[in-house]
Amino acid sequence: MAEVKLRALVLREVDFGDWDRYLTVLAEDGRKVEILCKNARRGKKTNPAARQLCFSEFILAERGEKYALREADLVHSFFVLAEDIERYALACYLCELTSALSDPGLESPALCRLLLTALLALERKKRDPALVKAAFELRVMAESGYAPDLTSCGVCGEVIENPPVCFSVRAGTAADAKCAGRVGGYAQLVDSTLRAMLHALTAEPNKVYAFALSGPAREQFCGMAEEYVKYHLGREFESLRFYRSLQMPMK
Repeated sequence: MAEVKLRALVLREVDFGDWDRYLTVLAEDGRKVEILCKNARRGKKTNPAARQLCFSEFILAERGEKYALREADLVHSFFVLAEDIERYALACYLCELTSALSDPGLESPALCRLLLTALLALERKKRDPALVKAAFELRVMAESGYAPDLTSCGVCGEVIENPPVCFSVRAGTAADAKCAGRVGGYAQLVDSTLRAMLHALTAEPNKVYAFALSGPAREQFCGMAEEYVKYHLGREFESLRFYRSLQMPMK
C-alpha cells in the first residue's frame, strides 16, 4: 500500500455507515480526490483538519486508485464563514461548482488557486460577495474549457473596435450592435460590465476579485455570470438554490 501526500481543500463531506466519512477534496494541482476516513465520527478519531472548507496537508494510503486517510494537518480553515449564513452558503456553492468542473485525472492548478482566493475574499469581507461569485463563475468556467469570446464578433468574425458591445450567454460570444440586431439573442453590455468581464477572465488569480461595480452594471454582470454557468453546464446546484433562498425578502 503506497503512501501519498498532498495539500488540498475539502469541498464536501458525506457520512458513510455508522462511523465513516467520505471527503471530496481539491488538490493543489486541481485534481479531485475522494478520501475514505475510517471511524471519522468515533470519539477521539474526529480530526478537525478533515472537514469541509479546510485546506490541509493530507497523508493518504493508496490502493488501486482508492485513498484512505492516515493523517491530516490543518493549514487554514474557513470555519469563520459559518458565522454568516449567506457567505457560508455562497462558499458551499463555489465548492460545489468547482467539484462539478474538476476531475480525478485532470490537473488544473488554477482551479484551486481561484477557489482559495475566493474563499479568502469572502472571509476577509473586503469584497462584494456577489461580485466574488460572478467573477469566480466566469473565470472557473473559462479555466475549464468554457471561456466566452469577447475579442471578436461571433457573427461576422471581425474584431469589435467600437462600442456598444453585445453578448450572448448561449453562444458564449460577443457581437457588434449591427450583427447582434440582425441575428438576435444578444444583449447590449454596459461598458463597465464588459470591463469587469475582461478583468475576471484575464487577471492573475490573486487579483480576479480586485474590482468594484455598482448599479445596472453590477446587476448585469452578476446575472450573466450565473446564467452562463447554468446554461453551459446544463444543470442546477442545490447550494445555489439555498443561497438564493436566503436573499428572498421575508413575507
